Amino acid sequence: MTEQPPPGASAPRELAPSSTGHKPNLASSDPYEVLGLPRRALPREIKRAYFELVRQYPPETAADAFKLIRAAYEKLQTNAARSETDLFLFQPPPPWEPRKRPAKLELAFAPEDIWILLSTHGSLGATDFEADFRPVKI
Repeated sequence: MTEQPPPGASAPRELAPSSTGHKPNLASSDPYEVLGLPRRALPREIKRAYFELVRQYPPETAADAFKLIRAAYEKLQTNAARSETDLFLFQPPPPWEPRKRPAKLELAFAPEDIWILLSTHGSLGATDFEADFRPVKI
């Protein structure tokens, strides 16, 4: 015995291929697959596929499916929106990662380090300071 849907609920429908021959896939995130269209579909084919699916899934009975179909149609409706959609379908944006903070600067030092720096870059070992004093010309 087959199980009947409860009264008032619509029976699940099998997706019919659109007029272009592709089968709509409402589980996909690709708007072309949702509408059952090839990527090179013309604007009139996009509109035709949208209205066919809206007739199959009206908003009164299949609200979730209608939302998916409407969102897919809005992504392909105008040339600008379609270009942007095609751009991100071929190369999705990289995943967002929060900016990493630089490691904390280590300020610990040893007193010997100061003496080593001063002796190499300074004149700590000098005993002759004649070069530092020049005669003043008046």
